[in-house]
Amino acid sequence: MSSFRVILIVAVLALPSCSCANILAIVPMPSYIHQIAFTSLWKELSLRGHKVTVVTTDPQNDPKLTNLTEIDTNWSYKYFGNVSKLVEKSMNMWNAFDVFSGIMTGIGEGQLSFGPVQKLMQREEHFDVLLVEGFFPEFLGFAEIYNCPKILITSLDAPKFIHRFFGNPTHPILNPEMVTSFHGNLNFRERVISTIFDVYFAFHSVKNYYAEKQKILNKYFNTKLTIFELMSDVDLLFVNVDPVLQTVKSLGPSTVTIGGFRKDTRKRYLPKDVQDFLDSAKEGFIYFSLGSNVKSKDLRKETLEAIIDTLKSLPYKILWKFEADELPGKPDNVKLIKWSPQQSVLAHPNIILFVTQGGLQSMEEAIYSEVPLVVIPFFGDQEQNAKLMQSKGIAVIVEVRPYLDKDKLKTAMLEVITNPQYRNTVRRLKQLALDTPMTGLEKAVWWTEYVIRNKGAKHLRNPAADIPLYQYYLIDVISFLLAVVALVITAVVLLVKFVYRFISKFLGKQVPVHKKVN
Repeated sequence: MSSFRVILIVAVLALPSCSCANILAIVPMPSYIHQIAFTSLWKELSLRGHKVTVVTTDPQNDPKLTNLTEIDTNWSYKYFGNVSKLVEKSMNMWNAFDVFSGIMTGIGEGQLSFGPVQKLMQREEHFDVLLVEGFFPEFLGFAEIYNCPKILITSLDAPKFIHRFFGNPTHPILNPEMVTSFHGNLNFRERVISTIFDVYFAFHSVKNYYAEKQKILNKYFNTKLTIFELMSDVDLLFVNVDPVLQTVKSLGPSTVTIGGFRKDTRKRYLPKDVQDFLDSAKEGFIYFSLGSNVKSKDLRKETLEAIIDTLKSLPYKILWKFEADELPGKPDNVKLIKWSPQQSVLAHPNIILFVTQGGLQSMEEAIYSEVPLVVIPFFGDQEQNAKLMQSKGIAVIVEVRPYLDKDKLKTAMLEVITNPQYRNTVRRLKQLALDTPMTGLEKAVWWTEYVIRNKGAKHLRNPAADIPLYQYYLIDVISFLLAVVALVITAVVLLVKFVYRFISKFLGKQVPVHKKVN
């Protein structure tokens, strides 16, 4: 046997092994961007021989993935309804979570009462690990049924009320909550608001959000554990962020960043009429899309008219993701498409600009396709993402509230198109993101199998997660030290007063008073 073959065999044997396992994954959120963040993970795990069962609103339906079983909950999209006008007019960081927590409560209860999901509770087979979307902790009850380790997953960064369960720092100034618009070096006003919002959000999540989740858990699972106990017992947290593309954060070892480019696992081809339209755009074309949750067809009349007037005045072809068949006043240089294979559009050589709402997946896909952006943020993490992209020099922001200014929109679009610095910067950012020893997908696969091999990862738990907040922030220590200092100062002041009075009294008796004699 040659020395090369010996080395190869030894190397293979040295690799960590993980026998084929049964994996249960539950991603209840009826949002394509939330689902596509993990489709590559389910595919890769199934191709590695694991039997994967996924509860999803957007199944891949790939007959080649014989190890992948998908429970289709696409009907859950009815809970989202029409949020476009709501987020455009009245949603802000103070009420955003109220709106979506109500929606997510309905989704969780609806899916847990769904027949195929109910069947999972009958324990007809064993699962070796459970992966659950972080916004739906009630589904962690399945880990009690199967007595298996559990991993929380998020398609964007996790909110602070999740990070706290893993002992990750949640500083209101360094890392403002994602639903705020704050980013970078906050001024004094922003620091005050961010701090107040953190306290408000923490109490709100306990009093309202987790209270509702607890009711659902009690209704559908035979467990005496609370939501807080289940969350504290989670082995790992997967957050779909990339420190190169987003904000650097201090994270404990039980939190794994799995962000990075996700290739759409479904084969998406451009329709011939769209392909011809883009191919004929010799001066370049603009791609306009507000994502899957904010629908262009449902925008306010004033906003829609401002967009139409702007696009009409530009000397470029525009592909607009528009969800209706007709658009009154549609400019001749605009082509509508109800659903866009976005990665294929962004990869087209003639694209010169992407106008987006600022979703995380759209941002990543634009960077990996080397396309600069104009961002019109609406809600959620979009405002913070917009400021992040602007600070990195790859985008210009145009506000939609109180109204969309068509002149500002046109100026922003022409600035990004005509200034080569934006495209040069996005290319540089892509190079930095690619210069990594392991992709986000590879990390997600490796750590999932790590949890399976070791039947959990409690040994990686950050001790900060088990310290009360008053101890973590040294409130008791600081209070004690302040009390000691106050006592010492008080004692010194009293002593000085006593000595002063004593000396004054002593000197008053001993020192004779000389009277003037005439």
